[in-house]
Amino acid sequence: MTKLSQIRPIWIVLIIVIALAAWLASGMVGGSAQESGAETAPEENTAKPVSVAVRTSRAESVWREVELNGRTAPDRAVTLRAQTAGRIRSVEADRGSRVNEGDVLARIALDDRSASRNEARAVVEQRRLQYEAVRKMSEKGYQTRTDLAQAKSDLEAAQAQLAEIQQDIDNTVMRAPFAGVLETRPVEVGDYVGVGDEIARVIQQDPFVVRGDLAEKDVAFVEPGQPGRARLIDGRTVEGTVRYVATEANEATRTYAVELEVDNPEGRLVSGASAKLMLPLEQVEAHEVAADLLTLDEAGDMGIKTVGEDGRVVFHRAEIAKSSDKQLWLDGLPETVRLITTGQGFVRAGDEVTIVADGDEAAGGGTDKPVPATDDVRPAPQEGVENDADGPA
Repeated sequence: MTKLSQIRPIWIVLIIVIALAAWLASGMVGGSAQESGAETAPEENTAKPVSVAVRTSRAESVWREVELNGRTAPDRAVTLRAQTAGRIRSVEADRGSRVNEGDVLARIALDDRSASRNEARAVVEQRRLQYEAVRKMSEKGYQTRTDLAQAKSDLEAAQAQLAEIQQDIDNTVMRAPFAGVLETRPVEVGDYVGVGDEIARVIQQDPFVVRGDLAEKDVAFVEPGQPGRARLIDGRTVEGTVRYVATEANEATRTYAVELEVDNPEGRLVSGASAKLMLPLEQVEAHEVAADLLTLDEAGDMGIKTVGEDGRVVFHRAEIAKSSDKQLWLDGLPETVRLITTGQGFVRAGDEVTIVADGDEAAGGGTDKPVPATDDVRPAPQEGVENDADGPA
């Protein structure tokens, strides 16, 4: 037998296993080294602070406002209904026309009412003569007090009947209860109306009212007589005075009704349109910022990012005290802050940043003087930093 045939198979298998294990071990060591190098490389790349532009802001005293979803409504709106039955004889005003208090809107035909009134007048005259005769006879002792009382009762009954007929005649004329606009008039000449049927609807346009609903936390700051504003659906802003604040909450919404009275001399405001009702609540110290600087933290709280004295990003929770079309006034911030105006989307709270002066502040356009940077905040490099700021942190 040769020497190769004398080697047992078990030793051959053992040698192969040992060689395979050594090869795998060498690969793991090399892979670990490569992975370690790959992990350390990004750390070296992200070690550079991101460049951000800042603007120094100091708080100013402003009125905190509440903005409500509102709707416009007329000061008064009345539906005139027939108080007597009959045929419409004439209409005196068209829909949409302006009317003054007392103007005739429609007339109902008198029919036999005039004859009934003449008859009632004659009866009244007869009862009056009878009463005078009985009274004179009673004074001479020829009539009892009972006869006198009966004659007086007959006279008063006739007078009441005449007044009732006269009132029915007066009800045939429909007049405007106040100055306004004839909004609707569903009747035409020849229509028959019964008692309670609608004849016309008149809306008073000046003043006008904007109605909204106040939350429980704000109702204590609003009272009748204070000023307010309303932004209408067409973009116009009108000023007015709070005339009503409910003292009892709506059971379904737990809100309190509020009404702002505004002038409408030209009658341009329309009823039922959407509006934004803005009411001042209290004076607070707030910072004026652009609306696009607002951001959310990881917890979903609204606020703004600033740079602290240590050169790191700080997130401040804030509330909107007042707002306009493009600007916001934020409450809840320190008296003086360095707002991040550019680059806030690339940094998070706690990140170290490099400060670059805001364009307005560098040109001297800002009203506040910049707060001096500390020694820890390094000036922005001329090259290489802008590439980091352009990409996500």
